[in-house]
Amino acid sequence: MYLKRCRPGIITGIVLFNICTFSFAQTANKIGLKQAIDSATRNYPLLKAKQHEIESANAAVRGAKDERLPSLNVSDQVDLGTANSLSGSYFPMGIIPSTSGGISAENNSNTFSGNIGVAYLQHELYNFGLNQARIASAKSFANASKADYDATSYSLQFQISQVYFDLLKYRLLTNIQLKNIERYNTLYNYIKAYTGSGIKAGVDSSVANAEISKAKIEYIQTLEIYNKLKSELMYYTGIKNKDFDIDTGLYHLPNALINQLQLKVSADSVGSSNPILVYYSSQWEYALSQEKLIKKGYLPKLYLVGSVWMRGSSISPTDGYEDFSTGLNYSRYNYMGGLALTYNLFDMVHRRDKVATQYFHTEAVYEEVNQQKLLLENQLQQADISIQAVLDRAKEIPFQLRAAQDAFSQKSAQYNAGIANIAELTDASYLLYRAETDAVQVQSDLLNTLLQKAVANNTLNTFLSNF
Repeated sequence: MYLKRCRPGIITGIVLFNICTFSFAQTANKIGLKQAIDSATRNYPLLKAKQHEIESANAAVRGAKDERLPSLNVSDQVDLGTANSLSGSYFPMGIIPSTSGGISAENNSNTFSGNIGVAYLQHELYNFGLNQARIASAKSFANASKADYDATSYSLQFQISQVYFDLLKYRLLTNIQLKNIERYNTLYNYIKAYTGSGIKAGVDSSVANAEISKAKIEYIQTLEIYNKLKSELMYYTGIKNKDFDIDTGLYHLPNALINQLQLKVSADSVGSSNPILVYYSSQWEYALSQEKLIKKGYLPKLYLVGSVWMRGSSISPTDGYEDFSTGLNYSRYNYMGGLALTYNLFDMVHRRDKVATQYFHTEAVYEEVNQQKLLLENQLQQADISIQAVLDRAKEIPFQLRAAQDAFSQKSAQYNAGIANIAELTDASYLLYRAETDAVQVQSDLLNTLLQKAVANNTLNTFLSNF
């Protein structure tokens, strides 16, 4: 009689269990999606590295502009040695010292002192556009570095959103599985009472016990995935405290918000402003600038050159070797200036080879741009297909939940009446569990498919502004 009095209340409590009434343990540290993305933007090392690369590229632009400056070298030296010279010519090869003075009949071992100070100016007066090409290439590289940062940041927002939505899904699934374990525990207690009083066979309690263990194993496996996802979110965001929770309110999306999200990501084309496409396009533009730079680099160069120098020597005009101190004073002064046009005739061959190499590299990068555009367009089409399929599935979820709840209620009543066996009851319980997990899966799939489309058609920022 006790069982009969208590049974209706317990069964009603189980049947009234509904996924929409889930509550989660409140923690002091709840992290929203926007907060996670902002934290990653500040702390993710790869983004910091990209920022430093931008600064390096901007410095390279300043360096390219400074290449236009002339070179002005100054030198002063004090020498001690011999001064023996012969008639004839030779190539200095950059290492043979110059000896000036009269030619004597025999070698003279006397030592002289001398000094020389020189200032030498060299300026590329005209290089047929090389300076402009050098600056343009540096600016193109700076643009590519900025585009690389933007694409990395864009991809990071996408990755964090994916992890966050998956974290949300597994957070809800763990709650469902805890409720499932609780439901089986309740059934087990009543079945155990039935079998203890001889109303039901003892095997029923064994079956119920096995279902409890199976439900616990599923919970442990889901919890493992959930904790791994938390670890992954900590990796991206730099969060140190692992005792945080997520905003599960994202799960309860009203139809009006879903329609709004669909509208905001409704663009059906991949625009050129997509950060991923911008990055690949910037690489192509940089390759083009390098091709132009190579062409300009092998053209003739017109130099303005000038020099001023002063010398002193302890050797007198009559070839007398005087005191060393006399060689430390400047006694002769000279200057010279002029124009010099230089061109290596074999540069025509080198230019052809280098340009051909860079040309094919540029073409390869251009095809990568096309490939990325095709990938994004395909992702957009796939997302549209998935969104429609998920919305169709979402329409069936209320019917599935209601039918599963009714089936479990009916089988529970039939089991109590002795009409249904334990296998039928556990099947009904699993049917309810599956309906609850399907509801979570549909919501998760909807968020992820909308996210995929937002990434493809460059509405990601608009999409994320809703969370």
